[in-house]
Amino acid sequence: MTWNPVTGCKHGCSYCYARKIAERFKGSKAWPNGFAPTVHFMRFADPLKMKKPQTIFVCSMADLFGEWVNDDWIRGIFASCAAAPQHTYIFLTKNPERYLTIPVGLFRSNMWFGTSSDGGLHVSDRIRALQKLPHDNKFISFEPLLYDPGLMSLKGIKQVIIGAQTNPDKCAGLEAFFITCEAADYVGAKVFMKDSLKGRWPDREFRRELCWKVNK
Repeated sequence: MTWNPVTGCKHGCSYCYARKIAERFKGSKAWPNGFAPTVHFMRFADPLKMKKPQTIFVCSMADLFGEWVNDDWIRGIFASCAAAPQHTYIFLTKNPERYLTIPVGLFRSNMWFGTSSDGGLHVSDRIRALQKLPHDNKFISFEPLLYDPGLMSLKGIKQVIIGAQTNPDKCAGLEAFFITCEAADYVGAKVFMKDSLKGRWPDREFRRELCWKVNK
């Protein structure tokens, strides 16, 4: 499930599905400011309301660790996570350097920290920044994988997620996917292929390995 106490982003990715949704419903209760970064304080207590353990993707419609996000918003969200420790929290950002500014005492074993990349120019920098994070649960999401990332070290990374762009359909060639899977296998990381790869990747080799549980 997703939890969006902050919405909106300034990265400007051409393939962003969240921006399309936000602009479509701009002015609504969910999207009062469209895709402009917005905090929704009334949502901060949502994890406390869920007694059954859930796997929660935090800020799926934002980049919580973008340079424009207020430090107090981040601290408030981490406080909410700490108050509801029965859940597993998934964080994802294109700015993993900001993870390194978070006090280590706020990290919990039920948190996963990831960075996303399309395999382009910034892939190595983002991976290196993530690898510096003093936390065991690290992952990288190549969704969509649009470019060949080349040789890369995924040391310390436990999970790799791979997907293609949809609407319109677009992705890198198969060689890029093989390289990414090989890099994951070399360090023993699990590989999860998104549904967007079905029909592009051999069914017998389709991988759905995850380090965390999926809600049912």
